[in-house]
Amino acid sequence: MRTLTRHEKKLTLFLAMAVVAGVHLLGLKFLLSWDQANRRVVSERSAELEEAQGWMDQKVEWEEKSAWLEKNLKTVPTDNPAPALQKKSQSAATAAGLKIEEQTLQSPKPGVACTVVSNRMRLTGGLGQFVQWAGQLYQPEGGVALISLNLKLSPEPPKMVGEAEVGQFFRTAKE
Repeated sequence: MRTLTRHEKKLTLFLAMAVVAGVHLLGLKFLLSWDQANRRVVSERSAELEEAQGWMDQKVEWEEKSAWLEKNLKTVPTDNPAPALQKKSQSAATAAGLKIEEQTLQSPKPGVACTVVSNRMRLTGGLGQFVQWAGQLYQPEGGVALISLNLKLSPEPPKMVGEAEVGQFFRTAKE
């Protein structure tokens, strides 16, 4: 085997230094990506912890609301509650002086915590009559509320045309 010339020794040394530098750069790249992944995980956990602490701060308030709902909301009756809701909303509308243009009973909307029975109505009358009607309908202890109300001026002001949805909320039975 022959000995390397001075020039070949320099090239070999540069090659070895390049291989060592490449390995170090790959190691640095791996460490930086690992550090970035760890920082991301720590940031996500920090956000989750902050959100959980916010919920824990509100725990008493939510327990009070849950207890109120348990106490006041009735379970879904065996007979259909929609006609009673329709009669209640009709009588409140006529008592307030509103004219009922049309109304339709909506199918019950079951949810995880409650079931909603609703009645869509199209009414005409004055703004004061709509306010009086909404006040008569709102019965939190009975679970009755105005779910949506869209008012527009009618062709003969000061009358208004309103599209409303009156709903009654029932607690679903626990299984």
